[in-house]
Amino acid sequence: MGTVTTGEPGTAAAVTNSGDENSAVFDFVIPRGNDGTCDECSCTPQLMSTYSTPPKQAASGGKLVFDMNGVTSGTAITHALNSTDVVINQTGYYFVTFNGTLAPAKQSNFPLTITVSLRQQGTQVPGAEALHTFHTSTEAVNVAFSQIIRVDTVPAVLNVVSAGGTIFYSGINLTVQKIGCIAVTA
Repeated sequence: MGTVTTGEPGTAAAVTNSGDENSAVFDFVIPRGNDGTCDECSCTPQLMSTYSTPPKQAASGGKLVFDMNGVTSGTAITHALNSTDVVINQTGYYFVTFNGTLAPAKQSNFPLTITVSLRQQGTQVPGAEALHTFHTSTEAVNVAFSQIIRVDTVPAVLNVVSAGGTIFYSGINLTVQKIGCIAVTA
């Protein structure tokens, strides 16, 4: 056996013969592991859960208010208590989920079709909506949606907006989790 050398992280291992064909002497290069440092995508989970439990009313076009914060980790996602806005502070890919209970206001005209949807910077996110048609004022329905979004510029504001008529909402939850970084190309 010849020499054993430590290579740089991410390089390939190598074996060479520094002897001759009759007396082989193998020299090894073995890359060392990563040094334990991490970037914004690999160490601290970046997530936020925000919710509201007491029933609240929203007019058509109104943003839903989330009055409490649940589990929070990292600084990529923030939310002020009793606010409609969740703010994303790092570019990347995010998984967003929403669920909650909706009911029509008593004075509504039926049938009443209500949509709740995710907005990013005021623009509806395609595929991030839930729709239900109510037929009586005594109905209540659980709705949910989930979607992956891309955030290219920060800060980016997310909120949930209702449309179609006046509703009561309760037990709502919005969870946002960073799932990846945007690759930088040269």
